[in-house]
Amino acid sequence: MMQVSSRRKGARFAFMAIICGLSLVASACGGDDGGSGDNASSGKKLVYFMAPNTTPTRYIEQDGPDFKKALEALDPDIEVKFVNGGGDSATQLAQANSAISAGAKALVVVAADPNTSAGLLQAADAAKVPVIGYENPPLNGPMYAQVIFDPYKVGLQQGDYFKSQVEAGAFGDGPVALARQYGNKGDVYTTEMLRGQNEALQPLIDDGTLDVVCEDYIKNWDPAEAQKAAEQCLTKTSSKVDVFLGFYDGNASGIIAALQGKGVKIPVYGGQNPELTGLQYMLTGEQQDDVLKAFSVEAEAAAKIALAAINGEDPPSDLVQDSVNNGTNDIPTAKLDTTLIHLEDGKDPGEVVQQAVDLGIFTWEQICDGGPAADTPTCKEKVG
Repeated sequence: MMQVSSRRKGARFAFMAIICGLSLVASACGGDDGGSGDNASSGKKLVYFMAPNTTPTRYIEQDGPDFKKALEALDPDIEVKFVNGGGDSATQLAQANSAISAGAKALVVVAADPNTSAGLLQAADAAKVPVIGYENPPLNGPMYAQVIFDPYKVGLQQGDYFKSQVEAGAFGDGPVALARQYGNKGDVYTTEMLRGQNEALQPLIDDGTLDVVCEDYIKNWDPAEAQKAAEQCLTKTSSKVDVFLGFYDGNASGIIAALQGKGVKIPVYGGQNPELTGLQYMLTGEQQDDVLKAFSVEAEAAAKIALAAINGEDPPSDLVQDSVNNGTNDIPTAKLDTTLIHLEDGKDPGEVVQQAVDLGIFTWEQICDGGPAADTPTCKEKVG
């Protein structure tokens, strides 16, 4: 997550293997990453980073390359390989089995669908291959450890800020017509984020301050599904919605696309897991907030945990200080901190978004390159 734009271009090239992993047909990409000859040819210990899908984009463009860089720096005798589950647990299970057959020493897994991921954990456990859950980890089975940005705290950050806006009268005096969008139903991340949001917002719902006119779970966190749900909500309510509250930048981008298509302006809150679109829409004023995650910090933590697993050691105690039950097992867990940023009246949005740049999440060149923010005063100032 260093700062140079060319690094990201290189990461995209290096991650063509992940894109190829979306196809079940190995020949479409010149072979399967889990072939049994890979380990023999390199002579190195194999670790697999298993991305869930192409959305969110972070696992392809940021976390994966950062994890590879960190782990291979910790131990040059390790080689990191990548696969992408294409949003399908059966595909991800097949990839895990291929990785195990190839001699994988550890699997770092962002679950394609946590609700149906138990088979992967069972297969790895039977083969005595440690699994490190990453951000949206598998459920209902043994794991060595997991690393997450605490979803409950993320939801609480969003909820507390949104509550402050309601109480400040940002949406008028009467009952506020609120449309809510969540993540993939059943995901631990969705469940815990909703718990955090509701801790702040349920009292306002119960006393009638907030009137929830639409609420939708968004399958696979897909922005296209978010757009469809927002369009249906606008039709159902005749666009009589005071505000949308989502769960992450993909929700927000889908909602904003729906609003633009209908030609209506309604404020959108609930950004997190920052993507380029989220920061761009903050610069245009169409997205009000975002929860920042230093992806490189999570990737580096996962690398240290993976190395301990490969070496047969306990998870590093300086990182792994919590435990979370994943349905069947208490999993040693590293919980990382997040930062909420938001627009303010009279404050340059570029000053707000600068915090994401300072964390190395994206560069100004990336944020301003051809997206919706390209013609904003901030981008003209930052990149010309």
